[in-house]
Amino acid sequence: FGGDSTHLHSWGGILVQDVFVALRKKPFTPKQHIRALRMSIIGVATFAFLFGVFFRQTEYVAMWFQVTTGIFVGGAGAAIIGGLYWNKGTTAGAWAAMLTGSSLSFAGILARQILGKEFPLNGTQIYFTASLSAITVYVVVSLLTCKRNFNMDRMLHRGKYALEPTVPGISPAPQKVFILAKLLGFDENFTRGDKWIAGGLLAWSMFWFVVMVSGSIWNLISPWPLSAWSTFWHIFGIGAPIAFSVITGIWFTWGGVRDIRLLFKRLAVEKVNHLDDGTVVAHHNLDEPADPPPSRETRNEGSLPKG
Repeated sequence: FGGDSTHLHSWGGILVQDVFVALRKKPFTPKQHIRALRMSIIGVATFAFLFGVFFRQTEYVAMWFQVTTGIFVGGAGAAIIGGLYWNKGTTAGAWAAMLTGSSLSFAGILARQILGKEFPLNGTQIYFTASLSAITVYVVVSLLTCKRNFNMDRMLHRGKYALEPTVPGISPAPQKVFILAKLLGFDENFTRGDKWIAGGLLAWSMFWFVVMVSGSIWNLISPWPLSAWSTFWHIFGIGAPIAFSVITGIWFTWGGVRDIRLLFKRLAVEKVNHLDDGTVVAHHNLDEPADPPPSRETRNEGSLPKG
């Protein structure tokens, strides 16, 4: 239930925010926006139900997860990462990457449906091919259509665009930031628990990356027998997930109840800005002024005389 509800909210929200809002000439009113989000979520749920009823499974479940993930992530991964970390990324590049990744992944699904095992690529290989193709298309199209670099500092409130502190006249105390903490994005908003969780998730991901690389090299040199693969997947595909599900089930239940109570307390005093709908206009969020007042950093720099 937890996974389905978050997926429905995620996919429904993405469809509205990244497709409907982007293509719509006239902005949604708040009521229209909420209604569109609700209808989008209902549509995603209906599609998932009908797809599950009528689709014929021809792929191993793990492979199937990969190729279906590729329908969106194959293109969106390039657009999201490129949009956040590359100032030459363009809307045309993002749409081209999305269409490329989605089309190749969907074509791979159809090919597996029609040709079955005669098709040379499995789900993971289709996903990998679609992702590489989408990245390539994103970079090429963005370079061809980029007329000027995007102002990343303005969008992300960095440098001279840094926001004022929450309490006027009080600046956050400077903190010594280690190189690793800086790479992980730790700042004054991270509690000690947050740092352990974020560091642990990174370590977990890196552990599986090392396992993947090591296992690939090992099997290229000396392939494992079926019994070794069976033991490996029984431990890491069944045993480990069961153990972690027990731990996280207790942890998330306790934390979720606590955070939901805190959420409703904050919502009771929250001041709603209807312009804050996720829309970006002229390198800034719609709820922000087009020409923000200079930050502390800019004011401290002073100005040079003209002429």
